[in-house]
Amino acid sequence: MSEKDKSYIDPELEKFIRENKEMLERLFRDEMITMRRFCKGEKDLFEETFREERKKAEEFADEQRKKAKEAAQGMFNAFTDPEVQKHFMAMGMEFMMTVGALMSAMPFPDCFKDMADKAEEARKNASENFSKANAGRGSGSKPAAPEKIDIESAPKKTSSAKKGKTSD
Repeated sequence: MSEKDKSYIDPELEKFIRENKEMLERLFRDEMITMRRFCKGEKDLFEETFREERKKAEEFADEQRKKAKEAAQGMFNAFTDPEVQKHFMAMGMEFMMTVGALMSAMPFPDCFKDMADKAEEARKNASENFSKANAGRGSGSKPAAPEKIDIESAPKKTSSAKKGKTSD
């Protein structure tokens, strides 16, 4: 310290500190020990609270995961229920019949109507084969294999550019 800094110290205070140095050191040491104990207690309390809250969060996440899994299993079971599947099949067949009827009723060229008739015939055959195959299941006999149906593809259109070409 410079002489200037020393001039601000009270001589009586300096004398008191020198005379009671050991007592002041002991008081500061005791205060430091008390503060460390307090901080350790607060740290322990924080860690215990953190562990408890983390455990609660994990339990909550597990519970929500379990609920989500149950809900997903319920939805899966609903869609895979045989009765529901039967209605889905019926709905698909009805849709196919609707499209076939619509194509027959619309003013399409004859080749489209022929294709719609063939699709309707294929649907009917598939439905009959499906019914035959399911009829044999209860009796223990092996169901007959579904009949294969050959569907002729529609004639390919040729572009007007190809028709107009002449070979020289």
